[in-house]
Amino acid sequence: MRIVLQTISILLIVMGAILLSEKAAYAYADPGTGLLAIQAAGSALIALGWYLRRKVYLLFHRGAESAQKADDSSAANPDLDSSLQ
Repeated sequence: MRIVLQTISILLIVMGAILLSEKAAYAYADPGTGLLAIQAAGSALIALGWYLRRKVYLLFHRGAESAQKADDSSAANPDLDSSLQ
């Protein structure tokens, strides 16, 4: 495990050195490039939401389901509900 951590740290140092020694590209990016980047980011967010929709639904409705079950059980046995008050 120690060898893996040393290797990763050495790789990060090498990558940092490579990124710091980059030369300027002087490339042209037309105005549509920014819109394309925004469209890609928006599409990725929508896809992520679609993929995680069930987990998000359960996150917000988990308490409501248990409260609904408690209401149903107290309605089925009114004596139990009155003894709790």
